[in-house]
Amino acid sequence: MYQRAEEWHSSPVTRERMVEINELTQAFFESRFTDSWGRDYLTGRFGIDLAGDARFRPGQAPAGWTNLVDHLRGRGVSDAEMLATGVATEASTGRLIDRIRDRVMFPVIHQGEVLGFVGRRRPDLTDADKAGPKYLNTADTPLFHKGAQLFGVVDELLAEGAVPVIVEGPMDAVAVTIASAGLYLGVAPLGTSLTDEQAAQLAAVGRDPIVATDADLAGQVAAERDFWMLTPHGMDPGFARFPDGLDPADLLAQRGPAALTATVASGQPAFRALGDQLLTERLDNLAPEQARVAAMRILSARPSRAWEPGVNQVRARLQLSQLQARRDLRDAVKTWDADPRKAALAELHKSSGVRARLAAAADKTPAERWAPLARELDPRLLEQGDWPATAAMLQQAHEQGHDVGAATRAIVTEKPLGDSPARDLRYRIVSRFELPIDGSEGASAPTASQGAARDREDANRPRPPRRDAPRR
Repeated sequence: MYQRAEEWHSSPVTRERMVEINELTQAFFESRFTDSWGRDYLTGRFGIDLAGDARFRPGQAPAGWTNLVDHLRGRGVSDAEMLATGVATEASTGRLIDRIRDRVMFPVIHQGEVLGFVGRRRPDLTDADKAGPKYLNTADTPLFHKGAQLFGVVDELLAEGAVPVIVEGPMDAVAVTIASAGLYLGVAPLGTSLTDEQAAQLAAVGRDPIVATDADLAGQVAAERDFWMLTPHGMDPGFARFPDGLDPADLLAQRGPAALTATVASGQPAFRALGDQLLTERLDNLAPEQARVAAMRILSARPSRAWEPGVNQVRARLQLSQLQARRDLRDAVKTWDADPRKAALAELHKSSGVRARLAAAADKTPAERWAPLARELDPRLLEQGDWPATAAMLQQAHEQGHDVGAATRAIVTEKPLGDSPARDLRYRIVSRFELPIDGSEGASAPTASQGAARDREDANRPRPPRRDAPRR
């Protein structure tokens, strides 16, 4: 918690008084919510009316320059107290004005106390309208610092066993909590990357969180950072991958609460660990020697239960001996155990390289992108004329949020591919993921021309039998 003794010593307002002023401010925002555009906006966004919802306590900062200032003055709050608490600011004219205006408001609550606020501007406004950032927080005070708090924490839900889900923004956090009826609890950093203070708060929950950042490049890099922030605290986060172009709030609005909850549930560490995603990225995008070292560093940051399957994956991809792989892992674990924070920081310093690799991978055709996985599954796949069509289907499944690597490994383990491996795998992918093969809604157009042509040919053929049916 961000409460430094030297700041309180120099503050003209006590901690108790700041909390009291924040509660007065919260009551004012809630009183303006009933007939506001913010209430209509949230109802349309989430499909339910959040007025009076004790989990989120939404409110409305009215338009105008001094509505809150005038209200607080009427309740005995001085100008100096408002400035110190961060709810007001001084204009260039010297006049005291509201810091946050014409925004739908949410309090930032910790252990039952309102520490600060975050306001979302009107949805019809953009940066070009000079209406300020999309989200605006309370100014930093001895009580509130955006790098020390997480938005969306509901202590009652955590006490009941809710699993924290780390998302990118406040609306996404609300969406996760609403959709899952409290089974999962959406939490979001307040305009920053996840910090060590926030990671420590999550570690205190006692359950591994799920990272559910967006599927775009920025979201992938954020997930990478989250892994290295969480693991020094002993956590092994899961990873929920969303369909391309959809964040949690979008998924709730377009496909409903069941779809959002299912996507989050698929990211539980037992099903899809974030460490597995990072491991695959290294094996796919680094030269063998670099991949060997980088992969073992990821495994060393994870619990021992992840070591054997991880080592087996590295051995299969890089053709390492068991002795070499175990030696590499032993050395990496020794380095990690000596100083986890130092080891994690060294990996965080490589984020620009990760970003560059992820961007380069996104520019590849599906046939190129999924070639490393194909070599692992069955080297014959790359020799098939219809491999581009199969790769295009893998890409389609990936863009819909499926864990393609884990699923295809399971497919091949269940039953080796037949004499036409690319076609066999394609049919099994259609069955496993229930993908449309006729370009219907939800399908993404392949980017490899040969694969697209072959998929159009296949679309005109009868749907193949499920994988457990006898082959003809």
